[in-house]
Amino acid sequence: MTMKKYIKVMSLVIISVFTASLVFAQEKTTAKDDGIVKKADGSYRSKDYDESSRPEDDYLAKFHAVEIVEDLMKRNMDELLLIQVVVSNAGKAEWSTKFQDLNKGYQDAIEQYYKRNMIYACDKLEKNQSAIRDLFKLIIADYTKQCDDLLNEAAGKVLQLHMDPATRVNPDKQDQLANNHIRLRVAYGQLDDSQKASNEKYLPGAVYHLRVSRAYGIAILEDLAKDENERKSVQDKYKVVKADNLNRVYAEKKEEPKK
Repeated sequence: MTMKKYIKVMSLVIISVFTASLVFAQEKTTAKDDGIVKKADGSYRSKDYDESSRPEDDYLAKFHAVEIVEDLMKRNMDELLLIQVVVSNAGKAEWSTKFQDLNKGYQDAIEQYYKRNMIYACDKLEKNQSAIRDLFKLIIADYTKQCDDLLNEAAGKVLQLHMDPATRVNPDKQDQLANNHIRLRVAYGQLDDSQKASNEKYLPGAVYHLRVSRAYGIAILEDLAKDENERKSVQDKYKVVKADNLNRVYAEKKEEPKK
């Protein structure tokens, strides 16, 4: 056997041993404080599950649980961070409560992971992902309503510019009309893309598309404001939305006390 083949075989052996050890590491630990106990047949029981809801814990289930847990640990955390920004900016008590529950559910799942109980970590992470999706659906419905209202107003502004007789003889206004018409098309295109993302179950993607749509709608209203006061009014009205579009939590700028 050549050295190259030998190294390849040994690498496969090491990976197999590592995976098997991770799958069955839970056999060595029990979580008495969670009410999880190991039975004589090698299976586990938890106070949180009865025999109709207890997850499978045979060899194949343990093997697949490791892969699922590794995927959902990152996915759920990424989505929770996105939701945290949305909830902080929305200021809705109901969403805040739901987010706290989601955060607690994720923490409970990761606790099982660090105790090397992959079966229950997997089950809790899957339930956490389902609850995350439910909150995403509420967020998307709210964002979509915001976009509809915003783009209706923006379309009205573009229409006014289009119907203005001065636009036909003023090159600057013609450029302004062309630029904002493109913005409006992109905004509506992003709104359509958000619906496609929702249909394809990519809910975070739907949120990103809706944020882009809102950003273009606001840009139209700012550009087509009749004067500086109206432009300032638009900026004040959508200041939280603009921060949210950038995935930032809005905070009022505090003036430093004079010395």
